[in-house]
This record gives sequence, structure tokens and C-alpha cells, in this order.
Amino acid sequence: MTIPIGDSAFAQIAERLLEDRDTKSAAALQARLRSVFPRAVVRARELAGEAPAWYVYRDGGWHADLDGPWWQEPELPRLSTTLDGWIADGNATALGLLGMPPTELGARHLTDFVAPGTLDDSLAILDAVQGGGELTATLRMRPSSGYVIAIDTHIWREEDRIHAVLRLAHEVEVGPLPTAPEPPLLRCRPETDVAFRGYVERSLSRMPEPNADGLAMRLRRLYPRADVTVAEDHWLVTREPDDADDTASGWWTDASLARVRYDAQALIIDANDAARQLLGRELVGHHWQELVIPGSTEQVAAMLQILAEAGRAESRFRMPRADGSLVEFDSFTEVDGETYLTTMRPHA
Repeated sequence: MTIPIGDSAFAQIAERLLEDRDTKSAAALQARLRSVFPRAVVRARELAGEAPAWYVYRDGGWHADLDGPWWQEPELPRLSTTLDGWIADGNATALGLLGMPPTELGARHLTDFVAPGTLDDSLAILDAVQGGGELTATLRMRPSSGYVIAIDTHIWREEDRIHAVLRLAHEVEVGPLPTAPEPPLLRCRPETDVAFRGYVERSLSRMPEPNADGLAMRLRRLYPRADVTVAEDHWLVTREPDDADDTASGWWTDASLARVRYDAQALIIDANDAARQLLGRELVGHHWQELVIPGSTEQVAAMLQILAEAGRAESRFRMPRADGSLVEFDSFTEVDGETYLTTMRPHA
């Protein structure tokens, strides 16, 4: 019996945890719940003549909601995400609480901020809200600072968005949490694509609890066919699993290929006729962010940083043409100060 009775999302999470063979006692269920809900209490009810039952309190016990619907206060931190958990919008207070700059909207996932050891339970919360549940609870989160905090949150779904209102929770002990696992040894394919490897390492570094499915989900924002396979002593991360490595070097020296020059803000300052024909549009005066696939605009800044650190890189990308069709191309980029020169070769 979960309390508050009306919290269907909390009830769903508690029932899910009961399916785990390690939570077959009240104490074990309480410990598991507290990794995400730090106030949770589980008490056994043993009344003569009745079947055993457990009371599962979300907030430590039954109590009246003395401060009412606190989430209606307009100045509180507020976030909205896509249904699959990508943070799409947030006010300055919410972004500050997470330690997330506005430039990362669309590029950060809710699970980037879960406390170590709570990934599965956090995904269960997301799943419950996706299904239409509404959750009001105290949760643990880990902002970019790396310190775990307790927050009160109210989460609900509205059409194709999930909304959350947050506030710092007082008089809640964060308590010890499992140590985050060591990041896996990576092997990236193709080995020559330093831009892809840089994006893999960047995505993995943002995951408090690395897992192959979560890494693949992040990579596919920019590399739609990326795949992650777990081997005995490493993770194999492939850009195109069914594509053999193209070891031919120097293809970018062909003077007839498409070339685009742009600055550190991704503003295109020069493009030849071959580039305009390849992408089917005028390019000069536009930013790359205007041209890429919707949902990947925030990845442009990340890739610019990776390219700047590498100095030069060969990779492969897909972009929409002006008519909406997708063109896939090999790219070779050289960086000279704050100027980038990318050569593109259509991929068959």
C-alpha cells in the first residue's frame, strides 16, 4: 500500500522494485527506494487474522500537505524535456541548479544528472511519467558540480513534453550512495575518425552511470547508425556497423570536391559551387546550425570544440538538402586558428 495513495507513478516504481529478487524484505525495499526517494519508509503491517502487508511511504509517513501545491509558485526552477528525456527548455534558475549552460539545451539528457547507482530507478520514473503518471516527490540528483543533492520535484506529462518544477529539499540527508563504476575501455571504429572518438568520449564523460544503451542513444543524435557492443574487456563503438573502414588517404586533395570555410561560431564565410550543389542551397552567411538535422543543432558547438582540439579530422555526417532529402558525405576538416575548412565527398 503506497502512500500518498494518489501517486500512481510512485506506486508503479515500488511495484517494479518488488519484482527484483533483492527486494523481498521491507528493509531491502526501503533501502532501494531511498537511493532515489531519500524520505521513503517501508513498514510491515502484521495484524492478527490478516494477510501480511507493507505500507510504503514516499515521504516518511502519512501527513497532510501543509504547504499545498508548492509547484505553482511562478519563480521556482522549471524544466521541460522531450518524451524520451532530452532537456528542451528551462528557466535560468533550473539551469543554474543543474549547472547547465543554456547552450546545452537539447544536448543534455535527464539521466546526465542522476545520482550514481540510481539509473534504473530514474528510468522507471521517466517511464511512469511517459505513461501519463504525475509524480510529486523528493529525489536525489547530481548536478554538473558532481555533488549529490536532494530536491523536491513535481513532474507531469503534457502532450509531447514532460514538465518538472524543482526546489531544494531541506532537512534531508543525502546519505551514502554506491560508487560510480569505472568507465569502460573504449575501442572506436573507424580508428581514424578522431572526431567520432572525441564525441564518444565527451558523451561518456557526462554519464554518471555508464551503460551501452545510454551511450548509443546519445551518439545517435549526431551519428544515427552508431552502435555500442559490450565485449569482455572493452566496449566496441562503431560509427557505421555494416560499413568497412575506408583507409584510403588524401581523397580530400581532389580540387573538384565541395569545400566550406567557416568560423568558430559555425558561420559559413565561403563555399564553392560544388558545396552549394551538394547541399542544394546557398551557404555563405548561414550557420551550420541552420542546416543540420533538427534535434542536432546543439551538437554543432560540441563538434567544433572537438575539431579545434584535434586540429584536423576525417569523419562522416548526414545533412538535409534544401528539398528535404538527406545527403551523406565523408568530411575532412582542418582548423587554422578560428577558421575551419571542411572538404566533403558524397558517400555512395
